Amino acid sequence: MPDTPRARLDLALEAAGLATFEYDLLDGTFTSDARLDALFGHPPDTSATGFQGRLAELVSAEDLVRFRTAVTDAIAGGGGFRLEFRVRAAAGAQPRWIGIRGRVLSRDGVPRRLLGVVHDATREHLVDLSSALESLPAAYYALDPDGSLRDLNAEAERLSGRSRAELLGRRWGEVFAAGSPVEGVLADVGRTGRAATVELEHPDPLGLWCELRAWPDGEGTSVLLLPTAARRAAEEAAARATTRVQVLARAGEHLAGTLDGETAVARLSGILVPALGDWCLVTVVDEHGTLRDVGWQHADPARQELLGTYAATRMRTILGRHPGGSSYMKQAIRSGGPVVLPEPAAQAFAEVLGPGAAADMVRDLDPEFAVVLPMRARSRTVGLVTLARDRGRRRFDAEDLATVSGVAERAALALDNARLYGQQQKIAEGLQRDLLTPPAQSPHWQTAVRYRPAAQAAQVGGDWYDAFHQPDGSTMLVIGDVVGHDIGAAAAMGQLRNLLRGVSFAAPDGPAGLLARLDAAIVGLGLPAMATALVGRLEPQPDGVFLEFSSAGHPSPVMLREGGIVVPLVVAERGADGREGPDLLLGVDATTQRHDGELLLRSGDTVLLHTDGLVERRDQSLDVGTARLLEAVARHADLGLEELCDALLDDLLPEHPEDDVALVAVRIA
Repeated sequence: MPDTPRARLDLALEAAGLATFEYDLLDGTFTSDARLDALFGHPPDTSATGFQGRLAELVSAEDLVRFRTAVTDAIAGGGGFRLEFRVRAAAGAQPRWIGIRGRVLSRDGVPRRLLGVVHDATREHLVDLSSALESLPAAYYALDPDGSLRDLNAEAERLSGRSRAELLGRRWGEVFAAGSPVEGVLADVGRTGRAATVELEHPDPLGLWCELRAWPDGEGTSVLLLPTAARRAAEEAAARATTRVQVLARAGEHLAGTLDGETAVARLSGILVPALGDWCLVTVVDEHGTLRDVGWQHADPARQELLGTYAATRMRTILGRHPGGSSYMKQAIRSGGPVVLPEPAAQAFAEVLGPGAAADMVRDLDPEFAVVLPMRARSRTVGLVTLARDRGRRRFDAEDLATVSGVAERAALALDNARLYGQQQKIAEGLQRDLLTPPAQSPHWQTAVRYRPAAQAAQVGGDWYDAFHQPDGSTMLVIGDVVGHDIGAAAAMGQLRNLLRGVSFAAPDGPAGLLARLDAAIVGLGLPAMATALVGRLEPQPDGVFLEFSSAGHPSPVMLREGGIVVPLVVAERGADGREGPDLLLGVDATTQRHDGELLLRSGDTVLLHTDGLVERRDQSLDVGTARLLEAVARHADLGLEELCDALLDDLLPEHPEDDVALVAVRIA
C-alpha cells in the first residue's frame, strides 16, 4: 500500500510548483525529486556531479559564489538561508528565475544534512522587472545576440524621439551612429559574457552623457543608461572652483613672497598657464605709460621659445603702428575692464600687428580665444595680462574672467606696493646717507664700515656707526642700536649720534665717561629712547695703538690677532656687583657706574664692532651666533678689511634679514 502521507506531500509540492532536495553533509550524497530538473528548465544531465555541479552549469559565477557562501554560513551557524538567482535558459526557452530555501539539520552539535526547497520565481521577477524598467528615469534597451533591438523602456523611447514600433527588431547600427565607443563595449560584453560599466557619450538619437551598464541577460545583452550630464556639470563646476581657489592662492603666496614686484608679476604667467589658458603674456606699464612685456609662458614647452620671440618682437611692432599700445591694450587701459578679442583671436592680433614677423608668429601660435585684462591699483593701470586659448578649448566665460581679474588685482597691488616701497627706499637711503657718514681715517689704521637694513624695513632703522677724530688727536669709534625698527628709531638714533659727538667735543673723556654723559643727556633732555652702544677710543703709541672701550649693554667686539687668533673683547674691570661684561644700556638709569676695558693693538690686529643683528635672530641664540661669528672671522682672516666685512655679512645673514646690521672694522697698519 502506498505511503499515504508521502503521496499527499508529493501532491502538495506538485500543486505548489515546488521541488525538494537533500544533501548529506557527511558522505556527500545528493537526492532530489523529478520536479527539480523541470524547474531548472533543462533535461536531466547524467554528467553533472551533484547539485553544486548542476548549479555551476546553469547560473553565473557570481550567483554560484552567493550560493556557496550562504550554505557555508548556514552550516557554520546551524541555520537556514534564502536565495534567488537567474538560470541560463535552454536553447529556444525563456530565461528563468528560481528561489531556494535551505536549512541545516544537526545531531549532537554536528551538521549532518542540508534540506532544501526550490520554487519557480520567474513570474514575480519578470513582472517586477518589466514594471521597474518601464518606470525608470533612465533609458534601457535590450539586444538579441545578432544585435537587434529586443526591448526598450519608455525613457529610451522618449529620448530617441521614435516609437517602439519603429525601433524594435532593427539592428543597433541602423538605429544609432555606428562606430561609436558604445558599439565596442557591447561587442566585448557579447564576446566575453562579462558585464561592463563605462562613462561616455551615447550616440544619437539618444545623444547624452551617461554611465552605460551592459550585461548578458541570457537572451543577449541588456543596456542601462544612467544620465551623468548633471553630475558632470557639477563635477566640472567643482573642478573649476577648485582651480580658481588654487590659482588665487598660488598667486597670493607668490606675490607675498617678494618685494621685487616686477619679477613677481612677470612670473604670473606660469600660474595662469596651463590652469586657465594655453599661453600668457604679462605686460607692465611704467609711470610714463610705456608698455613692456616682462613675462610669458606657453603650456607646450616646444612653443615656449616661439612665444618668447613673439613677446620680444610684438611690442616694438605695436608701438610703431599704435603709439600707446594696440587698440585692445588701449581699450583695456581706458575701460579698466577685460577686453575679449574677436574670434579667431590669431586673426584679430594679426590685424593689429600688420604685415611682418610678429603677425606671422601669432598666426603660428594660432589662438582661437584671447582676453586682455588690466592690472589696476589705486585708480591706475600698472600692467596688462594677455591670456589665450588654442583651438578645441572652450571660450572664456564670466567665471574665467573673474578668476583672472582676481589674479590681476593682486598682481597690480603687489606691483604698485613695490613701486611705493622703491620710492620710500630712495627717501630712506638719502636719510641714511646723511646720518651714516663715511668714517674718519688715520695713517695708523684702516677703517671700514657696513650697514645692512632689515628686509622688511624702510632701509633705515635704529642701528648706527660712527668714527670721528677728537681735538686731542685720538679717534672715537662708536656703534649703537636704538630699540625699535622704524623711522622713529632712526630719528632717535640721529639724536643720540649727534649728542655723543657734541659731548665728546665739549668735554673729551674716555669711553666710559662719554657714555655716562650721554646717558645723563638722554634723561636731562627727556629723550624717549633706549639704546645699546659701544664706544672705543684709539690713540697711537710708539709701540702700537692703544684701545680703550666701554659697552652699554652692547655685544662684545671681536679681535683678530695677527696669526689668525680670534677672541671676543669684554671689559676687564668688574662692577660693584662683581660681574664682568657690558654695563647697563642707555636710557635706563643715568646714575649707573660705567667701566672701561683697554689693550694695546699691534700691526695687523683687527677689531670688529657689530650690532646684534649680525649674530642673533629668532631661530638662533646669541651664543650660537657669536660662535658662528668667531669661526667666520677666523676662516676669512687672510682677506683684506673691506673683503672681510663683505664675507662676514654674506656668511652670517639670511636671505631676508630680520634686523638691521651695522659693522665698524679697524685694522692696524
